[in-house]
Amino acid sequence: MALPSPFQATSAWLDAHPVLARWVLAGPVAFFMAVLAMAALPLILPEGAGGVDHLVLPVVIFPLIWAAAMLYPVMASLLGPTAFVMLGILILEVVMILSVFL
Repeated sequence: MALPSPFQATSAWLDAHPVLARWVLAGPVAFFMAVLAMAALPLILPEGAGGVDHLVLPVVIFPLIWAAAMLYPVMASLLGPTAFVMLGILILEVVMILSVFL
């Protein structure tokens, strides 16, 4: 008998505790994703004519990013894939931020 993959084990835990998993994913994880996106967007957006578009746009769309990150785990039927998608986005945002400083 083969051992379960980490995805299956994590998905089983998330399915066993759906209220806690949705609360964590839609609360602090979604807020952290939105803050990291706001920090990463000025690094990839062009400056614009006034030189401030890359700074203002992330601040303006922060509520939209937060709302999307919050509603995704609340409305998803399967929490395992949802958690891994959110983890992948978090890793991508951290890599974008660190690529500037390293």
